[in-house]
Formats: sequence, structure tokens, C-alpha cells
Amino acid sequence: MLKFKLYLDKDSEEIWLKEMAQKGWALKKFFLGFYTFEECAPGEYNYQIDLLDNWTGNKRDFASFMEESGVEMVSQWYRWVYLRKKSSEGPFEMYTDLESKIDQHDRMKKFFQLGLIIETLCLCVELFGTITTGGKLFVFDVILGVFVLVFLRMVWKCKWKIEQLKRDIS
Repeated sequence: MLKFKLYLDKDSEEIWLKEMAQKGWALKKFFLGFYTFEECAPGEYNYQIDLLDNWTGNKRDFASFMEESGVEMVSQWYRWVYLRKKSSEGPFEMYTDLESKIDQHDRMKKFFQLGLIIETLCLCVELFGTITTGGKLFVFDVILGVFVLVFLRMVWKCKWKIEQLKRDIS
């Protein structure tokens, strides 16, 4: 089964993947919002999504390391990895302490900040070109503006989550 969904919040995406597994559909592959599922026993898997730190290592080494822990690397898109573990093997949570959760959200915040900077620069160049040529706003300008707002929202959400986790430490 193939489904298309756009998630910008990894926590919501993980919940949805777990719900799909509860219905008997296991994630097989992910690419740019397209999720490919295969049938499985209802509730067979638990999922986690992680943003790897500067992915420069060997994908097979990482997958082997995860498999030794009973975790299967299902799919990867750029630095995002989709991981699953059989529910029968117990709970699956990559980051269990508050410090590691803060570090994970900080990595995600930096990732989205880079996207925000790039999209903001692109929007400025586009708007400058539109203004200097006396043209009208193009659909592309609007799309870039939407991307800027989306990245801004994700940076804000990560920052909010980090602050919430830091309050839990105190």
C-alpha cells in the first residue's frame, strides 16, 4: 500500500506509523512524503525516527549496529532514518533520558534553522528580482514564503520542546 502524507513533526509521524502498525501495516519504505507499507501482524512493530548527526558514516555499519540491538533500519532519507523494533521485544525508545532528548531536538532545530536560512535567502532574491523588474508576485514567490513560514514554525516547535524538556530537568 502506498500513502502520501507530509509530516514536519517527527513525534506525530511516529504516532501515525505506530497506528498503521496497529492496523496491520508495516512501513517498508519512505521517500519525500510517500510511505510504502506491507502487511504485518497488527501491533507487530514500534517505530522511531531519528535525525543522524552529520551523516558521513557507512550506512551498513549503522544498520548492523542497530540490528545487534534488535532494531531494523527500515528506510533513510538524507539524514532522517526510520527504525523499527518488534513489539514483542519490549518498548522501543531511542532517547530515554532528558539530556539525550534535548540533544535530539537541538539537532533537529539546527537542521530546520539551516533550511530557514536557505529558504529566506531564496525568497529575498526572488522578491528582489520581482521588485526590480516591476513584475508581479509569482506563484514561486508565494511557495518560497510558505516554506519560510514552515521552517520558522519547525524551529519554534523544536525550541519550545527543548525549553519544556529543560523545565522537566529542574
